[in-house]
Amino acid sequence: MKKINKCITAAALAVVLMLAGCDNKTENSSDNSSAVNSKQTDNSVSISDKTQSLLDTVEFPEMNAASESLLDTLFGISTDDLSEYSVYICPTGAYPDEFGIFVAKDESKAADIKDKLDARVENQRSTYETYTPDEMYKLDNCFVKMNGNTVIYAICADNSKAEEILG
Repeated sequence: MKKINKCITAAALAVVLMLAGCDNKTENSSDNSSAVNSKQTDNSVSISDKTQSLLDTVEFPEMNAASESLLDTLFGISTDDLSEYSVYICPTGAYPDEFGIFVAKDESKAADIKDKLDARVENQRSTYETYTPDEMYKLDNCFVKMNGNTVIYAICADNSKAEEILG
């Protein structure tokens, strides 16, 4: 009987330890920001804070953080040119919603990123014009802005609110 109680106690302890370990992993992985690092921006609000604020405030369809390879594929932007970034896109392609904050290593790289984002917006306009014309209002009022080494953009249902949060 003592042997059975010891086994039950050991098994219960193992389950408790496993659950505690799982809880830590969940807590650490809850930050979905694609920021390369968590430096503070000029406004002393971190990119991840701005990203989370935008996701919490503006209505978006399902959004995913863009990976490094997706930045290159969709935008032609290399992370080698960035100090940090956060980019989210709608993964289904059914909606044009996306936004990003890019902190370039210098102003000439920031200007290049702005040009690439302008081209991305124009590409999205031509795609959604015939694909889902009801979504064009998001593109009609979208923005791409550069301030020093930082470039922001958003395509969403409330672009003015997005600009206020990201800017």
